[in-house]
Amino acid sequence: MISRRRADAVASRGPGGCSFLAVAVGAAVLTTVWWGLTALLSENFGNDCLFYFGVGGPRAEHCHLVNDRAATWLPRVVSVAWVAAVLVLCLPRRWRPGRRVAAGVTVVCLITAVVLGGHALAVSSP
Repeated sequence: MISRRRADAVASRGPGGCSFLAVAVGAAVLTTVWWGLTALLSENFGNDCLFYFGVGGPRAEHCHLVNDRAATWLPRVVSVAWVAAVLVLCLPRRWRPGRRVAAGVTVVCLITAVVLGGHALAVSSP
């Protein structure tokens, strides 16, 4: 049986307090890890393009373009994900819509990172 003091403490936190933070931090961590994996698997964003497709040609140019886009935008997406995760931590618990939006931003950043990195990996392979 939960003591009255413990029940009051649980009730005062309100629903969804830690879940938004967990989602936000989890998505930010996964976004950061995906950035590193994309860099490793695509041989630092584009060295595979040179190895497999050479210097010129339409496929080599497309490969370099996609990898340059991933190299440019992935650090920005990771930064936005961490800023949103910190906002979830800083926003008051009673302001649930703001916390929900900030957690949603981190999830959108994760999806964007997966799309950018996945495209770079797909184009870099022969």
